[in-house]
Amino acid sequence: MESKYVKVSKEKQMQEIGIIDSKISLNEKKYTIGITIILAIIYDVFFTNKQIGISIPIFYIMFMCFFLWSIREKVLFEKNIGLKIIFPTLLLTLNYVVHSNNILNYFNAIMIVVLITLSTVLIRYDNIKWDSKMIVLKSLNRVIKAIPENVLKPFIFVKRSINVRNAEKRSMNRSILRGLIISIPLLIVILMLLTSADMVFKNYIINISSVFENIKVLKIISHLLVVIMVFFIIFSYIWSFKYNYEEEAAIKKNVLWEPVTVLTIIFMINIVYLLFSIVQFKYLYGGASNFLPLEFTYSQYARKGFFELFIVTIINFTILLCSMKYIKIYNKVTNIISNVLLTLLVGFTVNMLFSAHFKMSLYEQIYGFTYLRIFVHIFMLMLFMLFIVALIGIWNRKMKLNKVLIVVVLIMYVLLNFVNVDKIIAGKNIDIYYKTQKIDVLYLETLSYDAIPEIVRLKNDPNIKIASEVNNYLKNIDKDLSQKHSWYEFNYSKFKARKSINK
Repeated sequence: MESKYVKVSKEKQMQEIGIIDSKISLNEKKYTIGITIILAIIYDVFFTNKQIGISIPIFYIMFMCFFLWSIREKVLFEKNIGLKIIFPTLLLTLNYVVHSNNILNYFNAIMIVVLITLSTVLIRYDNIKWDSKMIVLKSLNRVIKAIPENVLKPFIFVKRSINVRNAEKRSMNRSILRGLIISIPLLIVILMLLTSADMVFKNYIINISSVFENIKVLKIISHLLVVIMVFFIIFSYIWSFKYNYEEEAAIKKNVLWEPVTVLTIIFMINIVYLLFSIVQFKYLYGGASNFLPLEFTYSQYARKGFFELFIVTIINFTILLCSMKYIKIYNKVTNIISNVLLTLLVGFTVNMLFSAHFKMSLYEQIYGFTYLRIFVHIFMLMLFMLFIVALIGIWNRKMKLNKVLIVVVLIMYVLLNFVNVDKIIAGKNIDIYYKTQKIDVLYLETLSYDAIPEIVRLKNDPNIKIASEVNNYLKNIDKDLSQKHSWYEFNYSKFKARKSINK
């Protein structure tokens, strides 16, 4: 019975899609196909065997302009949250112009695709709450279902446009084709006679034929495949917004937790965290090396355990959010006890974050800075901001906590893209080298072009070995940067790196 219902509803949906397609003008279909072809060709020119740079934001702007033009009659542009997401997405694309950090580039590629999907869905379906489960269903539906269902639409539209031609035009085309076929043998005979009569003309004909010999068929095929693939993805995605795909979300009633049990668990956890905090204040922050057990040194104690604290912090954040959502509140007293215990949990967790940061900082003073260590610091800062927001949410339950948390995470991630991580790592490690005379030049060479202005400081270092390694590395970088590239491959960090080397 259920499968029959699904089949009927699907057939009804397909009929509605067919009706919508028939109402859309032929010119609209032609323009959509034509613009998609242009975008696919631009994608191939910009990104196939090319370096990424200013091409990323340019292509993003063109894609979004095309999308907004396509849905211009189906969306309200006033107070649309989807339009606001365009701005942080554009900032992420600009990072490909400003910096050249490969780690962030990989994560940004994923984040940009996610934000494009969310923004386009929210712009088109402005009745959906952006922090609800429905936005996830709509977005997944757009990628998994809508794109495959619209792949064949260009062929269908082209076929229909050909069929609407009148018989006179078809007859004319047949006449032209017949004339071309008849002219081929005649042209061959004429060309043979003319090439025999004039050697210069023969030379031109031979040169024309040699052009075709130099054409690399495999290269053309590879570019053509890219254009075709991108064309179908973009067209199918854009065209899918012409329809209203309905997703039925199962409404589940939240199962509330027994408050006494949960609050007892949180109380016991807080007792353990209290003891932990006492130890931290006594031995770590106080630097009480004279009071440590004999088997520990202060340096060993300080540089061990930050990753464990990091994991515990994430566990605490999960406990906090789940407790705020699922604890069943019977009365005002239960509510106050819950808020106090959750506040204590936040306080102890903030102490753990600071402890992890402190341990990491001590560790870095000895072993230097790396991507992982810098990103951990930034992530801990983000967690600190989230805990502060959650603390406000504990005492103000009317606040839309999920929305604020999402906004904070997005803002922190965008800001991370404009923190010059590679420059910080190189600069800090070189500063430590001047104090300890220890540095890993090979690690510096793994950093992106953003680090070059700092690495240049070691060109004339008194240590001949280090100066030699750095100068050899900079020569190779300069050679690589001296190669000619297209304007759309421009990247500011590469430009600045070359300028620093040649200064």
